[in-house]
Amino acid sequence: MVNPPKTDAGDLSATSALTDGLPRDSHWHREAAAIAARHWHRTLWLVAALMTIGFVVTFVPQFWAREWMSVRFAGWPLPFYMGAQGSILIDIGLIVIYALIQRRNDARYRADLQILRRAHSDSLGLGDAAVSGMSGGAQGTASASSRMTSRAASAPTSR
Repeated sequence: MVNPPKTDAGDLSATSALTDGLPRDSHWHREAAAIAARHWHRTLWLVAALMTIGFVVTFVPQFWAREWMSVRFAGWPLPFYMGAQGSILIDIGLIVIYALIQRRNDARYRADLQILRRAHSDSLGLGDAAVSGMSGGAQGTASASSRMTSRAASAPTSR
C-alpha cells in the first residue's frame, strides 16, 4: 500500500481528499457559487423587467397625455386615470408579482443548494445525518443544544 505524500503540516487528510489536483471542497464551493450566481441572475432580470414596466406605466402616459385624451378607462380619460390612481395600482400589482415570483426563485435556490449539500455529504461518506444537521433538522438542534451545554460548562463563572 502506497502512503499519500504528507503536506508541510503533516496532515494526511488534506491530500486524501484531492480530486483532479483540487480538494473536494473546492468543487463543492464552485458548484455552490454557480447556483448562487444563477439565483442572482434570475433576481436581477426580474427586478429589471418589473422596474421597466413600472417606469413605462408611470411616465409614458404623461408624455402622450394630449393624444390619449380620447381613450377612456373606467369612465375617465386614460392619462387622468393613470396619473390619479392607475400607476399606483399597477405599482402595487408589480410588488405582489415580485413577491410571488421571488418566493418561487428562492425556493428553487434552496432546493438546488440542498441537492448539492446531499451530494457533497454523500461524496464525503457522511450520509443524511450531516445534511439534516446543516439544514437545522432535529439532529442539528440536538447537537447544537449539547454544544451549548459544553460551552456553558467550560465558560468561566467569574469576571
